[in-house]
Amino acid sequence: MANIYLVRHGRTPANEKGVLAGRTPGIKLDSVGTAQAHKVADVLSNIKFSKVIVSPLQRCQETSTIILNRQKVKPKVLTSEGINECDYGDWSNKKLSVLRRKPLWKTIQERPSIVEFPNGEKMVDMLDRFKFTIMNESKDLKNDENMLVISHGDPIRSFIADCLGLHLDQFQKISIDPCSISIVNFSEKDNRVVTVNSRNQVETPKKGRKKLAVRKSDLGGGAGH
Repeated sequence: MANIYLVRHGRTPANEKGVLAGRTPGIKLDSVGTAQAHKVADVLSNIKFSKVIVSPLQRCQETSTIILNRQKVKPKVLTSEGINECDYGDWSNKKLSVLRRKPLWKTIQERPSIVEFPNGEKMVDMLDRFKFTIMNESKDLKNDENMLVISHGDPIRSFIADCLGLHLDQFQKISIDPCSISIVNFSEKDNRVVTVNSRNQVETPKKGRKKLAVRKSDLGGGAGH
């Protein structure tokens, strides 16, 4: 079985402000997110990765660059749409405090498996493409080889829920914080969830300590806490 290391990108200004960034271009790491990425790069520096898959969005590309700069042996790197953020359509770049008042929010909390975002993606399709990408990219790995996946909160936690045998409707029971590490021993026939949301905390600057209402069920995964 291959070892799949799932890393969410570091914190962004959108995370800190409670905005659902989605696929909005130009969302980069903030100072805390950059520090988080350096911390996780330190943690992973002694792991040899045979392959790295990265979401095309800027915040993941920046996180990837920091992590890969600490790798002793440079692995094969692939940018893949298959592990991209969920396409939230018209909900993208909107405040979560506003989105929570919309009728669709209740369905997202109770039956995400039937949700399709306005002019966006079905959540079940998000899980299917993510899982297919992991299966396809890991099939040529030998037993105990490592693959690094740098992606986003909702795709990662929906995948972990699936690996645990949970229905998509239960995926929001799982928290995936910025620059957390989750590990799954994975094959086409079987998988074992080894680690979930191993957090790499950094000191938050005083100006970044604005208190937000922490909701583990927030879309996008939230800013961590």
